[in-house]
Amino acid sequence: MTTKRDRFLTAARGGTTDRPPVGAWVHYGSARWSPQQVAEAHLRFYRDYDWDFIKVMHDYRIDLPEGLEEITDPAQLDDVLADPGVLLDSHARQHEVLELIRAAAPEAAVIETVFSPTQALVRALGGSVIEYFKVDPALAHRTISRVADALARYAAGLDGFGVDALFVAVNGASRDATSFGLTPEQFRDWVAPYDIQVLAAAPSLVRIAHLHGEDADPELIADYPVEVLSWSDTSSAPTIPEATSRYGWVPMVGIDELTSLYWTPSEAAAHVLQARRAAGDRLIVAPNCTLHSDTNPLTLVGLRRGVDVALTY
Repeated sequence: MTTKRDRFLTAARGGTTDRPPVGAWVHYGSARWSPQQVAEAHLRFYRDYDWDFIKVMHDYRIDLPEGLEEITDPAQLDDVLADPGVLLDSHARQHEVLELIRAAAPEAAVIETVFSPTQALVRALGGSVIEYFKVDPALAHRTISRVADALARYAAGLDGFGVDALFVAVNGASRDATSFGLTPEQFRDWVAPYDIQVLAAAPSLVRIAHLHGEDADPELIADYPVEVLSWSDTSSAPTIPEATSRYGWVPMVGIDELTSLYWTPSEAAAHVLQARRAAGDRLIVAPNCTLHSDTNPLTLVGLRRGVDVALTY
């Protein structure tokens, strides 16, 4: 009998499975919750829909110096993670979340989420940090490198917490507002090298790059050491077949994260089948990005049903 964990790991490595693994995720607004509350929310969502994997949301922000809420002087950025070798409180809490989830769901694949070092700074301090970096690239490298060191240390230890895969959300390679106006040159200079550092720190895990945003350029992450690509295939390159044939990535797609908010169950299932056909059934079925937290539960039921139907062309 194929376990959920085995199904996910086989599919993520490009193998043939009895059916594609399926799962979904939402943000729970849990940044101020206890690890116990965060774990319970994930476990309830997992059990309600009988997913194959649990993608753990990392809603805790990186630790900031006491009293710092936003950057008003670029010199303040030199105080952020001044000692990246120290175990962050946010990481300690997330470790507890992972331990609780693994203990309660040993049969499931567990995917931990990490945000790109640049995006981790934005999530903690706002998009204005990008403007400081554009003015002073040396400041960008100095600051982002410390975050990357901390995240790489965190990623390197994840297999000790029963984690099967690392999902790194990458911002900056698209042409929409989520890339904060970064040019391809800026992305290559002070985004990509630090993303690669984090991913390279976890070679024992399945590594998933989430190429965030519309009209993103997959060439900008073509050398990332990942096995799986998550992206909005309806609004960005590559196509599902290209992800495999051109880049060697296992697609992690299934339903559009925006328009699916008001889909019926049958519409969700139909979109899953469309993705399965495009991938020749070698894929991980999932939303293309985080689903709206108010997505109709029946839409999620349709997403889950989409993998139980025999694939026909």
